[in-house]
Amino acid sequence: MWLFLLAYTCSGAAGLIYEVSWTRQLTLYIGHSTEAASAVVAAFMGGLALGAVAGGRLASRLSPRQCFLAYALLEALIVIVALALPFVLRLLTPVLRWSYQDGAPGLLFPAVRLLSCMGLMLVPSLALGATFPVAVRCTGSSSTTLSAGALYAANTAGAAIGALVAGFVLIPAVGVSGSILIGVASSAAAGVIALVLWFVRTAAG
Repeated sequence: MWLFLLAYTCSGAAGLIYEVSWTRQLTLYIGHSTEAASAVVAAFMGGLALGAVAGGRLASRLSPRQCFLAYALLEALIVIVALALPFVLRLLTPVLRWSYQDGAPGLLFPAVRLLSCMGLMLVPSLALGATFPVAVRCTGSSSTTLSAGALYAANTAGAAIGALVAGFVLIPAVGVSGSILIGVASSAAAGVIALVLWFVRTAAG
């Protein structure tokens, strides 16, 4: 099961690379104020919570073998959304510009800013949140508590590495777009490992 722990470590690293990079990217469009950064983080964390609930319900309906495939599909969804997000953000630029009203935002701009962040962060954060209950189910029911602890530790370690590397190494070295691509590569690696494990379990019967 160490291979799946590696996959979930990659997933944790990717999640924080995304959060740091998306916060930096979104604030270029919605402002660098505390309120703007808080809107991004709140939307991201709220999506994680909702994703964990949805993922728990999904995982309870699947066998451990099926959850490997579900996990791979979640990572694939994250990759697709991460690649598409910059283009979607550009489409929102006219709306954000209109809501700002020549430098006098009032209540309109903060409302549009929050709704935009929630819309942009909803799908990727839901998928990221759903990975934990699905990952726990992948380990089977015989050692769920131990496996959940190991998975959480691996994911947290990956998240800590991702946050540090994104903020202090990746963004200064390769920029926000390059950092997102590295997060995509990490998510893809996690998905491929899960897919390989699904094939192995399926072949074994």
